Amino acid sequence: MIPFSFEIVNDSTINIEYVFGSEKFVLNLFLRQGVWTIHPFDGMLLGNRDLCRSVIADLLRNKDFQIMLAKQGIALSSLRTTIDLDQSSPEYEVRSRREPEPEVDPEPGSIDDIREFIEYNTIDDIIDLELTQLDRKIAFYGEILKYIFMQNLGPGDPEFDKIQSLQRTFKETRERIAGHKDFDLGGDRKRF
Repeated sequence: MIPFSFEIVNDSTINIEYVFGSEKFVLNLFLRQGVWTIHPFDGMLLGNRDLCRSVIADLLRNKDFQIMLAKQGIALSSLRTTIDLDQSSPEYEVRSRREPEPEVDPEPGSIDDIREFIEYNTIDDIIDLELTQLDRKIAFYGEILKYIFMQNLGPGDPEFDKIQSLQRTFKETRERIAGHKDFDLGGDRKRF
């Protein structure tokens, strides 16, 4: 059984299947009013807050899930749940039925946004995010090269050579950044 799989239904809905223990759970990740929210469909999760908390916490630590979020441009730190996972909340039943209120996220690039990003990511997470973005750029320039080549242009054509040089630069950069994953930081992986 695959521990994590997903299906992108449309731009604002992603269905998720996640194996926790020996049980497969179905969750939905949807965008509403600018906020991405996780909602469990299984009655077992809806009726058992402790199990729901454990499953969602485990899902949030799953590297495949984090990579899927990064590829979809969804910040892990901005995710919400339809189920109140706060252990100390006496208002659990009332609040879990209510629509989540969108929180004002920090301005992208602000110091608060950067601090939040740092708090929720390790250096390996940051490197993986950079590698994913570089893979997209390399593929993008590869598609441009294919198109130009299909137009009977190739090496020696100034545009083709420039695009090829850009792609080569991104490939070299990717190799150098990937090399940083080999460094042993020692001790705890989360250093800041």
